[in-house]
Amino acid sequence: MTTIDTYILRAVLRPLATALVVALMVFMIERLLHLIDLILGASGPLKVVLEIMAYLVPHYMSVALPLSFLIGLLIGFNHLSRDGELDALQAAGISRFRQLRAALLAAGVMIAIAAVIFGYLKPYGRYAFQAIIYTITNASLQSLVRAGVFAELGDTTLLVQDIRPDEAGFSQVFIVQGGDETGAAEQSGERTVITASRGRLAQGPIDQPPILRLFDGIRMTLPARNAVSTAGSDSGAFGIVRFEELRTGIGGGELSVFRPRGKDEREMTITELWQRRDHPPVGIRASDVVAELHVRIVRTVSILFLPLLAFPLALGRRRSDRSTGIVGALLVLIAYDRILDFGKNLVESAVVGPGLGLWVPFAVFAGLSMILFWHVAARVPASGRFVFAGLFARALAPVLPSAARRRRPS
Repeated sequence: MTTIDTYILRAVLRPLATALVVALMVFMIERLLHLIDLILGASGPLKVVLEIMAYLVPHYMSVALPLSFLIGLLIGFNHLSRDGELDALQAAGISRFRQLRAALLAAGVMIAIAAVIFGYLKPYGRYAFQAIIYTITNASLQSLVRAGVFAELGDTTLLVQDIRPDEAGFSQVFIVQGGDETGAAEQSGERTVITASRGRLAQGPIDQPPILRLFDGIRMTLPARNAVSTAGSDSGAFGIVRFEELRTGIGGGELSVFRPRGKDEREMTITELWQRRDHPPVGIRASDVVAELHVRIVRTVSILFLPLLAFPLALGRRRSDRSTGIVGALLVLIAYDRILDFGKNLVESAVVGPGLGLWVPFAVFAGLSMILFWHVAARVPASGRFVFAGLFARALAPVLPSAARRRRPS
């Protein structure tokens, strides 16, 4: 990399970093206030907010990275243009194509970063965010159980003497499973009473309630009262079992854990989308998987053409030109993003294929960017103003001749 490339990269990367930080703060501030209210309402620690925000960073980075890169290119090239440095480079025989090389190298790095974010970090982050929100908003064993207070968990009554939240452990545990005579006790025909000196909460299988591991205790099985009254004394006998360790489920379906990853195509990595595009998981349409796969690829590859779009829109020596170029480029990028969302919806509904719904808009965006860059790279403009300003002035000259004369450079 030459000195010219390094100089241009510095001019672009500084505003890019600033724009990225500001964009992330703007995107996350509203969600942060909502999460603080949610965590405080659930009596959870504030450190959970930081964990949740970390899971949201890949999602917002996927939006902020292309936007910040475009703003950095616009500000950097506009600064070089207003100072006459781009014109000096061109006068020294360095073409516009050569001046753009550093930006294209930066675009290649941005594509690699975006590929990791779109392909892997964002899906995992989305699932982790959904899982932790589910955990907070749904009752957990730790939140329901209080020391010295009876807790009703489905058909289970639980009493513990002491709680150790750091170890998810309990001491002096008393459990009654089976409920009253009108509940599960009559259906099962028996009740179970368990006492243990200590216990520990453990995660059960996927989509199953957590498991309580009990140590050094007694398990008594009692028959239902109607069985005792209708049968002889032998039928009313109960069994006692001493145990060193016993595992039992708690709370039935009320304490089920969050679903496994992959039930939503947005939680699947780019590799998983490619592997399951023809055979999607149960509950997901094949069109949803195809649409998600193609839109990620299109959004990633589109970053390569941002320098071609930003360079011509950044040229100009006046502040008005700078503002016009930034606003115009941002409007183009926002419109392109909305069109991709609309095309993705059409592909998911199987109205059109990914070629027409996603790759045609990409081709239009790429073609527009290359045409704009070619306009300033292969011809000498009439003035140093914004590339579209000359076109607008010539179109309005017959209608507003006086305005055209006032704008003509002396």
